[in-house]
Amino acid sequence: MAEPAAAAQNPAVDLLAQKTIDVARNLLGNDLLEVVTYRGETTLIVPPHRIVEICRVLRDAPDLRYTFLADLTAVDWPDRDPRYDVVYHLMSMETRAVVRLKTRVGAEGEESPALPSVTDVWASANWCEREVFDLFGINFEGHPDLLRLLMPVDWVGHPLRKDYPLTGITLPDPHWAGQIPYGDTLPEGTGKLTLRTPEGIMPEKPDIETKDE
Repeated sequence: MAEPAAAAQNPAVDLLAQKTIDVARNLLGNDLLEVVTYRGETTLIVPPHRIVEICRVLRDAPDLRYTFLADLTAVDWPDRDPRYDVVYHLMSMETRAVVRLKTRVGAEGEESPALPSVTDVWASANWCEREVFDLFGINFEGHPDLLRLLMPVDWVGHPLRKDYPLTGITLPDPHWAGQIPYGDTLPEGTGKLTLRTPEGIMPEKPDIETKDE
């Protein structure tokens, strides 16, 4: 069987990628920690304290204009120090060029790692950073309203951390996906946020007030 063909070369894309690398090197110098190019994709790894600066420069550079923050997410590497990658996918709406930025946070034993917010660069980062805060427990300093986005505000833990307890939440019986059939009286204990962990059951939260229809 023939080997898969290598990624097609596109001189225009390659030129924009090289310009992006040059701008980053001129700005960051030795703070540009690594440049990875693979199958037509370019990734720049930068320290957290320079992330806002490089994002703003890539947005405003006349030949690049990365005006669209396509995504902002994170990856948990529990056996690595720093533990988390925070990943920014940028796109130029003018040239269709794309670039990936990565920064690394989370020293060994650090429960709530932090880095600066980029909401002043792209307003759309607001919701993305809230999602990463909610699911990974990474704080974004300077964010205008850093609240949970997907989980209840009193939720215990961060579900996309790889040490999050897989046994989850204690549910009453009978239940279907955690829901009590309409019309049934709510069993005692419904609404308590109780998580199993390797060390045992975490302390219960107070009951959530409920009332029968």
